[in-house]
Amino acid sequence: MNQPENRNPMGSLIGDPLPGAPELAARGGTAAGVRTIEMVFPDRPQFTAGKQNGRFARGERRLKAEVWYPAALSGNKLPAVYTDHMGRADLENLTPFQMTGRAFRDAAPDPEAGARPIILISHGYPGSRFLLSNLAENLSGKGYVVFSVGHTDNTYEDFLKQYSLESALAHRSMDQRLVISEFPRLNSEGFLKGLLQPDNVGVLGFSMGGYGTLRTIGAGLKADLRKQFGEAADELTEEPGWQGLRAVRAAALFAPATFFLETAGAKNLKIPTIWFCGTADHVVYYEQVHQFWKEAVNSRRFFVSYEGCGHNVANNPAPPEAASMPWEIFKRWSDPVWDTRRLNDANNHFVTAFFDRFLRNEDGKQKYLVPAETGRELTGFTEGTSAGIRLESAGE
Repeated sequence: MNQPENRNPMGSLIGDPLPGAPELAARGGTAAGVRTIEMVFPDRPQFTAGKQNGRFARGERRLKAEVWYPAALSGNKLPAVYTDHMGRADLENLTPFQMTGRAFRDAAPDPEAGARPIILISHGYPGSRFLLSNLAENLSGKGYVVFSVGHTDNTYEDFLKQYSLESALAHRSMDQRLVISEFPRLNSEGFLKGLLQPDNVGVLGFSMGGYGTLRTIGAGLKADLRKQFGEAADELTEEPGWQGLRAVRAAALFAPATFFLETAGAKNLKIPTIWFCGTADHVVYYEQVHQFWKEAVNSRRFFVSYEGCGHNVANNPAPPEAASMPWEIFKRWSDPVWDTRRLNDANNHFVTAFFDRFLRNEDGKQKYLVPAETGRELTGFTEGTSAGIRLESAGE
């Protein structure tokens, strides 16, 4: 079957590896389709509606997700064009921009693909379902089915002027759990029928998405937060004895907001994890994140440190339009020290090795996760290109 032509040369699109990229940063050979779906969950807190009788109202929560999946391609299908935004709706400076991808919009699923492991992506605060498309497209091209969720109330397009943080704290992990609960149904009907392994899920979270991921896999919220956010206390209470969602087999955590969580709860983490953080991250604080990782003593875990990098370790590079924007907008898409595309390449390399190892049981990928101090050569990296990267491991 002939595949449609993507006329954008390799290296020209977000997610394409740069020359000298590490070995596993290369795009995979699986043709990917992409579709937008909406999921509706009843009886969820409605922070936009305020309180009724001293409590937040409840109602439907609607979540959009971008889904990348193995596709059977033919004819003149065009590459997907993703519309993301700079700025925020609540600041009245929302500015759309477009990115061309290498997946194909609404392509037919490949009926011979078989069931695949699933990756769920959860963005930051604020963010969008396209913010980490460099990772989504890379993993989908390697045969994973990828769901990237737009967390309502916390996207660039609908960020709340009031209660945005309460919404994030209450909804982020539950959004992840509710979407994962839909995987068996989605595997039994519709365009994803037979393509999913609902009990073999990896979660990838950035910043607030990392906070949610940690709660999803067993970490607990700090008790004093329920006092600090008293108006939302009922929504922040975790069920007793929570040990994490069983369907999640591995997790990637990019600059996770661990300061909302009890450090002692790190011991509840039992599944393999890989963590990424810049040593100059002054948003979630590198030392706090690294200490939380150290405390996760009951799990197999890895930690990638980017020397001198700030908070933006996972996102797409700044679009060309951002160059004419104020620094307050531009800085959300860039780092003062690191080339974002180099970060994307390193991330895609490590994440591929990690998920292949722990979701697909590919033992050969373990060699790419061998620890090395900053400045030492890392397996799979072109000579001289791993300067500034430290890889640690524990719990083996």
